Amino acid sequence: MIAAACCTILLALSAAQPPIVLEGSPPPQEGQFGEIGLRISAPWMKGYLELRIPETVQSSMGLHFIDHDRSDMQPLSMIEPFPIWRIDSKTGIASYTAITDEGIVFSAHAIPKDQHVAIEFRIRNQSEERIEHVNCQMCLVLNHAPKFGDRHNLDQYRTWIDAKWTCLSSTTPTPEEIGRVPWILVLTKALAPSYQGAREWSDGWWVVDQTADRNLLARSTSDGEHLIAIAWDEEASHLMTNTNIPCMHAGPIKNVPLEPGGEEIWRGSVYVLENNDPETLKALHDADRKAWQLTRNSTTDRTGG
Repeated sequence: MIAAACCTILLALSAAQPPIVLEGSPPPQEGQFGEIGLRISAPWMKGYLELRIPETVQSSMGLHFIDHDRSDMQPLSMIEPFPIWRIDSKTGIASYTAITDEGIVFSAHAIPKDQHVAIEFRIRNQSEERIEHVNCQMCLVLNHAPKFGDRHNLDQYRTWIDAKWTCLSSTTPTPEEIGRVPWILVLTKALAPSYQGAREWSDGWWVVDQTADRNLLARSTSDGEHLIAIAWDEEASHLMTNTNIPCMHAGPIKNVPLEPGGEEIWRGSVYVLENNDPETLKALHDADRKAWQLTRNSTTDRTGG
């Protein structure tokens, strides 16, 4: 009976552990640029996805963080010590907090579920001045997972366009018409009517003619058996994939003010499906959208704004 009870406990514990595993990317050498990368893997996946969370953080004060060195985008300060992900050994939950010299604090909290990773990202203004245009950029990098890492084509990328599960290789203008490998932006229906930005960046991205029904971008494995996707809350305004890397973006785009002591929260999910099933993905995204909406209605994400 004791043995049976022990087996029951072990089975319960194993059942409580989600199949998705989170791990922090190694930090850079002291004083160097580096990614605050969250590695996401599943039992069926070779390698891992890496969510750069964030790639950048900026405000009217300037650029608070960037995870790579660009001569035209230098941060106000280098974060020391570099933030390290903490992984709870029992729950698998990952989190970190970073503090900049100018008093901007940002942090992330990621919870592995059965078929997705629930994410919260926060920016808090601990400086003594009001800041405007607070925003961040996230990037889901695919090249560490062989079945998601093939480059220079749109054949496995999909979203819903005009209520249809649509491959992005059918969007226009095509890479052949543009004359370079795909790096495309798909506006969401929420943003498209008011969008007045550029339609193309020379030698870089271009905006396609079609608009997405949802702020969600998906990609299947090269063998068509599995599916991943990324989405942020309803403030997200465009989808993007740069097939040179390859990577995926689904926003988020918020430009908000923060008074001293104010905080903003971004919520999102990375979906990791064992089967290539868009209906399951849609149901998961619908549940998230409902939860995000309820959270926005019941709490004030932005304090001091």
